[in-house]
Amino acid sequence: ESREWTKLRQQVLLTESGRLTPAWLARLGAGRDALKFRLSQRAWYDAVFDVTDNFHETVKTSQRWHLELRDAYLDYSQGSFDVRLGKQQIVWGDAVGLFFADVVNAKDLREYILPEFDLIRIPQWAVDVEWSGEPFHTELVWIPVREFHRLGVSHSEFEFPLPVPSGSPRIWTDPSKPPTSVSNSEAGARASVLLGGWDVSGFYLYTWDKFPTLFRTIDSGTYRFQPKYRRAHRLGGSFSKAIRDVVLKGELLVTPKQHLVTYDATDTDGILRRTTVEYLIGADYTFFGQVDANVQLMQRLIADHADLMEEDDVRSHLSVWLKTEFLNKKIKPELLVITGLTEPDVLYRPKVTVTLTPHLEATIGADIFQGRPSGLFGRFDNSSRLYTQLTYYF
Repeated sequence: ESREWTKLRQQVLLTESGRLTPAWLARLGAGRDALKFRLSQRAWYDAVFDVTDNFHETVKTSQRWHLELRDAYLDYSQGSFDVRLGKQQIVWGDAVGLFFADVVNAKDLREYILPEFDLIRIPQWAVDVEWSGEPFHTELVWIPVREFHRLGVSHSEFEFPLPVPSGSPRIWTDPSKPPTSVSNSEAGARASVLLGGWDVSGFYLYTWDKFPTLFRTIDSGTYRFQPKYRRAHRLGGSFSKAIRDVVLKGELLVTPKQHLVTYDATDTDGILRRTTVEYLIGADYTFFGQVDANVQLMQRLIADHADLMEEDDVRSHLSVWLKTEFLNKKIKPELLVITGLTEPDVLYRPKVTVTLTPHLEATIGADIFQGRPSGLFGRFDNSSRLYTQLTYYF
């Protein structure tokens, strides 16, 4: 309750790719696949804002339609070196359901974490240089044009709540983005090694916190927020190891001096600087050669935790993902459940995809949130939804 239409979207995704190796480059010894390109564009229009009156005008303006150039890059390969230049997604983690080591690209969170991850990530203009030589692999990244998370506007379905006591008046100022310049660019490095079947990597990223820091003052009971973007250091790594039919994997992310919210009204700006540690340990396995499964234990830890902080000192979740296929891969049931271990905080995501023709696919599913308002999922307890989707490939 109450039940209402929240989405009636038509979307088009276009992708082009191919080879571009010119004759002069071939004469220098480059292979015919040395230079490649990829372009992808997306456009959508959501009719729910025109056929219903369920949303505030600001939400209509923000989410009625969208047009964007997504991937637009060149790939060059020569020997042990690979270079990608252009607008791209740089993926350093492959957790199921949530983001951990996948910290390079900003995210479109206007539908929270519900869309496919390759659509949540915002491609960014970057230079990505990789070198491979057994058993090592190294990667250098430079991002001259910074991007920040796209968040749901006020009154939207997945608006992030402000840290304000219930009923208290509040004033919000839109955060100003730092100008594009060399000094404001982002850079990082990642290195991995394969030893004894263990694929272990470590990375460092000098970036911007993609969420605005919610600096606040309190004036005569009114909460005034002046959010600003701040620099951030991200350190982490990952591992994977195949042990017979089981693939073990893990990811780690450490953020020194993370800006965190406190409800303490005596704090001058409502922000505390603390080190956070986020990690997951998971496993992949296929049961009976038919059911793909993934299990993950995920935790977020806050060092030197203080009373009245918005987040608990330890946040623990367990996820289970299952997927199988029937009738020559024409019917594909799938289930993802992520549940809190320290408080009621659950996301259920069942869905079934049916291949109707070689070009037409239908999906029916649900995204069900449950829990307390302080939880990752409980905060959207009133945004659970049933959905259907038709996809045509051409």
